[in-house]
Amino acid sequence: MSSAFVMTTRLIWKRAWQPALCCVVAFVLFPYVILKGIAVAEGAEGRVHIDLFKFGFLFGYYMFLSSSVFLGISVAMTIDFQKYFLRLPIPSRTIASGMMFTAVTLFLSMQLLTNGFYRLLFFDQNWLSDYWPLMGTLMFLVTLTLVGYAVFWLMQAPSLTRLCASVSFIAGMLVWFLSRFYPDGFSGAVVPWTRVTPGEGAAMLGVSLGAWYLGTVAFAQIRSGTAVPSSAWELMQQWWKTLAVGASSERETDQHTQTAIATLKQVHWRDSCRSAVLIGFGLAGVAFCCNLAAFFVWAKPGENQRFFTYLAVVFLTGLFLQIAVAALMIKLSTSISLKAYMPMKDYWATIPLSDRELAAALLKNVLKTLTFVFLVIIIVGVIGSYLLFALIQEQGVISSDWSGWQYLVEHQLVITSIYSVTMVLLFYFSAILNFIAICWLPRPSVGWWVLLALPVLLIISCSVSELLPVLWTPLFLLDACLIWGVTVLTFLHAYRSALIGGKTLWRAALIYLLISISFWNFWDSDLFCDRVLSSALLVFTVLPFATIPLAVYWNRHR
Repeated sequence: MSSAFVMTTRLIWKRAWQPALCCVVAFVLFPYVILKGIAVAEGAEGRVHIDLFKFGFLFGYYMFLSSSVFLGISVAMTIDFQKYFLRLPIPSRTIASGMMFTAVTLFLSMQLLTNGFYRLLFFDQNWLSDYWPLMGTLMFLVTLTLVGYAVFWLMQAPSLTRLCASVSFIAGMLVWFLSRFYPDGFSGAVVPWTRVTPGEGAAMLGVSLGAWYLGTVAFAQIRSGTAVPSSAWELMQQWWKTLAVGASSERETDQHTQTAIATLKQVHWRDSCRSAVLIGFGLAGVAFCCNLAAFFVWAKPGENQRFFTYLAVVFLTGLFLQIAVAALMIKLSTSISLKAYMPMKDYWATIPLSDRELAAALLKNVLKTLTFVFLVIIIVGVIGSYLLFALIQEQGVISSDWSGWQYLVEHQLVITSIYSVTMVLLFYFSAILNFIAICWLPRPSVGWWVLLALPVLLIISCSVSELLPVLWTPLFLLDACLIWGVTVLTFLHAYRSALIGGKTLWRAALIYLLISISFWNFWDSDLFCDRVLSSALLVFTVLPFATIPLAVYWNRHR
């Protein structure tokens, strides 16, 4: 029993420590480089912007991102070994317990290591008690991990009852967790969860033990082959496939009136893009419910809404846009090949179209998908929730409630808000398109190494400039020239390969110039080299229009 348990955990740890260590280093170096860059740019030697790392930042940024990444690594590493463990002569309860224990230990190790570096680099010895107490948060996240495993294995034999119960229970856990930081109610001030009462500890321990038991039982059913979905679930799954794949409308395609490009777009849309749009509709529905709840929690009935009332809605909308970015990245990155390092699907490689026409058709479908998802989240999730809230509160849709706009005008934040919204829009499109371009390469690892070379180059430049301030301007101007040079070479190579035309070249150049000129005064820096480097980084907004055709071409003729 003990040797089997040790073997189960050792095999996972052997593969997990490298990505875990890389993520810890990333979460430590990223804020460190930002602080050093701000300190050098402002000329405030020894001065640290501790305001960035107060409780609000840790609660909104560090907790969500680091916990999501660390939990994702922990769970992904164990799930990858599930099929391998099924063949081992080990009891099912031992395998399931080993996977849960390894995920929890790996997660705790990454969190404690990161928090230790934060304490050494940024904070004093009292920061754990004043800003970010660890005990209650880590206990809750461990409990959530065990519950997630139980839900994952229970949903291998899904039913509507299990689905509703799992969603309700996890939602209740999250609301309970947030209530620990709002002891005076959600309309009160945020207070760190500094003390875990015996009742709270016993509750989390009981839930953890229950999740462990249900998870081991469900895993044993999966291993024995007795886990089967319910009949109601199978009926709903058939209905969903009809809606997502369009099986009922496949016969409507008229081969005599459809050109090859139109057929390609239709097949690609049904193959990948339609389900991505449906994911966007699902996220928009969840955003609608969450934003509506935020209006009712933070808004005061019968009064003009304060500007800060809308901050919760802005935060939730940004959160769901980030989730949409991740979902679209995963869905669209495998639209031309089943997995990374796998050849292009046969019907894409053999379709009677040129490489330029194939790449243009695929890129248009991707852009249309991204636009649909973004608009549906904004229209349904934000505008729809506000309209319903206004109707329920018996307020006019266009009323005298202009406090948010007045706040922006009084504090001269109108232009800043427009720039921020535009930046979010550019990041939404450029992040997904650049990720798709890398994943469509025949060897995505090459693209990732090239992309990771950029932050390494910036870190080296910051470090050298801090030691030798006289090199600050030349190094960052050199970095900007390197970025521009690689971009120009990429567009020229795509043009010479007949993958893009002259119109694409001058349109991309014009768009980039307009964006750079518009954001020139937006960067909060008086140094010319900082503005030049920031403008150079905006080239990633137009770079996919050359890299995606090149990726399709290389993948097709690998």
